[in-house]
Amino acid sequence: MATMMRKLLVLVVIVALVWFGARALVHRGEVRATVVFDRAGALRQGDPVVADGKTIGVVRKVTHLDDTDAVSIAIDRDHRRDIVSDSLFAIHGHEVVVTNTFAVGSPIADGAVLRARTDGVSAWLAKHGNAVQPLIAKLKKAADDQIDKLDQKHIDDELAELKSKVPDWKAEGADALDHHIDRVRKQAARIEDDLRRSNHAGEAKKIKEKFDKWLDEVQR
Repeated sequence: MATMMRKLLVLVVIVALVWFGARALVHRGEVRATVVFDRAGALRQGDPVVADGKTIGVVRKVTHLDDTDAVSIAIDRDHRRDIVSDSLFAIHGHEVVVTNTFAVGSPIADGAVLRARTDGVSAWLAKHGNAVQPLIAKLKKAADDQIDKLDQKHIDDELAELKSKVPDWKAEGADALDHHIDRVRKQAARIEDDLRRSNHAGEAKKIKEKFDKWLDEVQR
């Protein structure tokens, strides 16, 4: 009897370990966060978290504080990047709605605490931002098209033209040459900054590499 009980105990432990391991595997990569609202309304545990019409997570808990409500959410691992640092949040009945129409932030870390913005513009965008998504997409594409004009050939042609002026700059004297080079350096730096702010870090790096090469050539 004692032997049977020991075997049964070992079996229970094994089952528990397997269950724990399976749970850990299932939830690996899941992101949990807390969103603080002025009022959570009718929101309850188990209600969905929605972004772009898709369910990306679930409400785990609603905690009523003195003058705010803290909503704990769990975001599915496949959607862990669907909430970023400047996402907007709204509550529609029994849904937490996430809007990223104007969001440019980085994905949140597990355990992040976020505050739902309640100013007039943010509140409107949180509720209606998806309706203007096509317009925003169009504007973003227009901006990207402008960025794309800074392609490799365009930059090469610009630097080649500037290089052709170097003999004249040198003829003006060392101070004049330094002045012209500094002006080009500042222009290149502005382009790099604009590209980085537009999430084109790769292109910004290429601009810097081209300018450094150009500078090395003209200073020989």
